[in-house]
Amino acid sequence: MFKTLFLVTALAALPLAAQCCSGCAQHVPPTQVEATPLAESPRIADKVGRAGMVASAVRTQDGLRIIAMGGANFPNAKPGAKTPAERGAKVFYDEILSINPLDGDCCVLARLPYPIGYAAHTSKGYDMVIAGGCNMEGHVATVTRVAADGSCEALPALPVTTAYPAFVQVGDKLYVFGGQEKAESVTCLSRSFVLDLKNPAAGWQELAPMPGEGRMLAAAGAWVDGRIYVAGGCSLHPDAKGAAERTYLKSTLCYDPATNTWSAAADIPETIVAPATPMPTMRGGLLLACGDPGNFYRASLVGKAPADHPGQNTAIYCFNPHTGSWTLAGQNSIGIATAPAVKVMGSVYIISGETHPGVRTPVISTINTK
Repeated sequence: MFKTLFLVTALAALPLAAQCCSGCAQHVPPTQVEATPLAESPRIADKVGRAGMVASAVRTQDGLRIIAMGGANFPNAKPGAKTPAERGAKVFYDEILSINPLDGDCCVLARLPYPIGYAAHTSKGYDMVIAGGCNMEGHVATVTRVAADGSCEALPALPVTTAYPAFVQVGDKLYVFGGQEKAESVTCLSRSFVLDLKNPAAGWQELAPMPGEGRMLAAAGAWVDGRIYVAGGCSLHPDAKGAAERTYLKSTLCYDPATNTWSAAADIPETIVAPATPMPTMRGGLLLACGDPGNFYRASLVGKAPADHPGQNTAIYCFNPHTGSWTLAGQNSIGIATAPAVKVMGSVYIISGETHPGVRTPVISTINTK
């Protein structure tokens, strides 16, 4: 059980956009995010930390808790490891952790039927649904419902194996967009699916595919009008040797469930891969927190990477669907990628994640609104 922490989190104030009768809105830019050191902040019950966890707020007999599960790390990595050989074997986990967002209490509640990381998941409700992801065996299509007490139930599998998809829960439906079909795939999926959580036995329904070449490690978020936005991520293509090479993206797509159609939205100010997901809905719009901007990766492709990786992004952006614009809301205290974002009342918790390639943190960052 881990309750103390020396790192910090963020305070954000994102004011409401004032709506007018024409359906437009007079936009009030969000105030800057302020990083404030805290005497105590929570950690997950793993001193190394994990990337690719899934997490959700659930109601239990003891009150509101965050359940976080799965994920992967390199527990035997050498200090300062930079190469795969120095990091050692990547380990995936099946533990279901229960976290009290009020005091940071964290304990192992139960175990999943299988280790998993980098999966889609629901983000609110009494139960949690995990879809797809990957582990040491490869990418999976498996779907599991996890109750607040840690008990598990199998649900209909996805039509295709996928890891690193974009995803968001809208009401009683879980949407999954893109991802990577297999570990060796050199292109990304553009296929899109939805599961009705009230009638999971009906299985997954396929939606209109994302336009373009598909993407993985993007973030999805739903606005109050029901539209879904998929931002950033990367596409894949084979390099000269046939290995997968990334193209980092800053484009944003808008999906309208009412018409099953896609359209383009405003670009993020910079390329972002693997931000905290899904994008939480805040008073000023959708929040896109941290991720990998891709500068080190692009430099490495041309042999100009610096000796040390600078770490993941600390930027927190806000997308206002009324104006169709992105605003820099501020900076998080630490750079994080491949971590779940869980909204509890007016706060967003970013659970663990990756600070540098192969390096995790047990820190749970927090974004608060004034």
